[in-house]
Amino acid sequence: MKLFDEIKNYIENEKTFNEELAIEIANFQLKNNPFYKAYAEKVGIKKIKKIQDIPFLPVEFFKNQRIFSFEKADGFFMSSGTGGERSKVFYNKKTLELYEISALKSFPFKDKKIYSLIPPFSIAENSSLSFMLDIFSRNLNLEYLNKESFEIDEKIFFRILKEKTEDNSVLFLTSLQLFKLSSLKKESITKKFTIIETGGYKATKKIYRRKKLYKFAKKVFVNSEFFSEYGMAELFSQFYTVSKNRDYTFSHYNYIFTKEGKGLLKVFDFANLGTVSSLYIPDFIVKRGNEFDVKGRLTSEIRGCGYVFK
Repeated sequence: MKLFDEIKNYIENEKTFNEELAIEIANFQLKNNPFYKAYAEKVGIKKIKKIQDIPFLPVEFFKNQRIFSFEKADGFFMSSGTGGERSKVFYNKKTLELYEISALKSFPFKDKKIYSLIPPFSIAENSSLSFMLDIFSRNLNLEYLNKESFEIDEKIFFRILKEKTEDNSVLFLTSLQLFKLSSLKKESITKKFTIIETGGYKATKKIYRRKKLYKFAKKVFVNSEFFSEYGMAELFSQFYTVSKNRDYTFSHYNYIFTKEGKGLLKVFDFANLGTVSSLYIPDFIVKRGNEFDVKGRLTSEIRGCGYVFK
């Protein structure tokens, strides 16, 4: 497919947002994605001629609709379900190629040894996060420390991190896993990890924002640096907090359309060719240049990626 090849080349080699390609993708999805077409017509759009015409689809629709732009699905990812109903995001083998290209392009620590406390895709087969780490295991130097489930015995894994990992390496884990490991306050880990927490929170009684969690975890991971990965089943691209301000950075292929200042998150993800690239996500953000900070989820309860867990 010519469009697929254009997107692949664009993600890998370009550096600026391409309006013409974005319009071409949106029109392709209008033509091949019945639900997106119906939604666009509801808001008065039948054909996209300029970038301002592109309708942004609320991600809530993935919870009860089959939304894809290809003939037959090979599988699906499911959201974590922390906000109630779980979204189902369908894919085929071709669209997963764009996921892989985007995931490798976005990841900022390719030269380091990587450890994962998140289980492999063979165990968590509907987890897009586990699929991303499977990409890293095939293309980078990643080792799984946990091959069972997202649940961990913190005492066992605390010892594994102290004794069976290399210094100056990357550690992927969920926010709740980081909290549990950091609760073992009697000991500390002096190795320097680049810790990447991915969200993933089910239930604790206290509310933690990320900076508060990192301050708590620093008492145990005394020499480590803390970063966050923003991802979700509905997005085939990810964002990392690698800026000086520790805000999330975005690029030409996972472009944030939210205006400067405050607003809800509007993303155009070029890797989402198989579903919908233009998505409206109910996370309240503050955007500054090519960075954004996530403040919280716009729902009746305080949840979402701004809060680590509650």
